[in-house]
Amino acid sequence: MNTHLTALQRAMADADWDTVRHLLNTLTRLYRAATACMRYASDFPKPAYDGLLRPSMAPPWVSPGFSGKFNSDHERMLRLLKTVRGPLKKAARTGTAPADVQDAARRLWQEQSRNRAHHKLICEKFVPGGTSLLQDYFAGSS
Repeated sequence: MNTHLTALQRAMADADWDTVRHLLNTLTRLYRAATACMRYASDFPKPAYDGLLRPSMAPPWVSPGFSGKFNSDHERMLRLLKTVRGPLKKAARTGTAPADVQDAARRLWQEQSRNRAHHKLICEKFVPGGTSLLQDYFAGSS
């Protein structure tokens, strides 16, 4: 996604709307795939999550207090998304971006929102009360 977002920045700077539309559609499909994975994970039985998935997010596999917030690729993706969102909205507002590009951007934002909602499904099902591994870590070290 980061590679496509970087290419999207360049295409927007060049006002290459065909490439912008294509990249937005690709990013939407990638987000949809990630969302499907989250939905799949939320359908795991709780014992499988507790015995297999949750331990994979703890030592020795990752550092204590693991959080997706510390994933550098994910953080980069969020920063890149912010850098394209403003210019895309401005291009839509000023009429610079064609309607099909505006529609493609809207679909990407909708899929990003859907992705967050599916992440919440996992949290609600498997981490009642919402205590994250990071929160557990800080609570245990104080």
